[in-house]
Amino acid sequence: MNQNPDLTRIQELFEGNGDDIRDQFIFAGLILTIFERFKRYVIGQVDGFYADHIGIKDGNLSYVRGEKFKKLIKEKGGNKPGQHANFAFRAALHWFYEFDAITKEEFDDVERLYILRNEVGHELLEILADSRKTPIALLDVLTLFAVYVKIVRWWVKEVEATTNPDFDQEDYDNTKWDEVESFDTVFLRQIIQKALVGNAQWETLQKHLKGEVIIDS
Repeated sequence: MNQNPDLTRIQELFEGNGDDIRDQFIFAGLILTIFERFKRYVIGQVDGFYADHIGIKDGNLSYVRGEKFKKLIKEKGGNKPGQHANFAFRAALHWFYEFDAITKEEFDDVERLYILRNEVGHELLEILADSRKTPIALLDVLTLFAVYVKIVRWWVKEVEATTNPDFDQEDYDNTKWDEVESFDTVFLRQIIQKALVGNAQWETLQKHLKGEVIIDS
C-alpha cells in the first residue's frame, strides 16, 4: 500500500491482528453510552433544581424550565467556534463547576470529550482510518466516567442530603461519600468493567493501580 502518511493507519489495520480496531469500537461505544446518560443527569439535576413546575409524564419526571436556568443558559451556554452547541448541557455543567463540584480542568476535559463524542457519532470511520485523527483512548473513557461519578457524589452530598429532613447530622457524618453511587453509575461501571475484559492497557491499570482506579468500586 502507498506509504502516504494519511493512510498509515489503514495499513496498520490491515496488517494487525484486529486488537486495535476492536479497542476503538469498544471505546467508541463506551463514550457514546456514558455521555448520553451523563448529559441527561447533568441537565436534569439543574433543570429540576430551578424548575417552575415538576410533574410526571409517561412515568418520568417532567420539568417546566425555570427562568433562572434559562438565564444561566443564555449567560453560560454559548459556544465558541469548534465547541459543541448543546447550550443547556454546557450551562448546567458550568453550574456544577461554579459550585466546586468539578475543577476547571475537568470542565475542559468534558468540553473536549463532547467533541470526541460527536466525532465518534459521525466520523468513526475517519478516526479508525485517518492517521491525522487522534485515536480514542482508554483514558478518555475513564475520565468521562470519573467526572460523572464525581458530580453524582457531590449532588447527593451537597444537595440531596442537606435538603432531606430525615437525614440528620449523624447520618451525614457517617456516610462514606466517596462510595456513593447512582443506579446509572453502578450499571455503567459494570458495563465498562465487562467491556474492557482482555484489554491489555486496562488489565495493566488494574494490576498496578488497584484500589485507585475510578472504575474499582
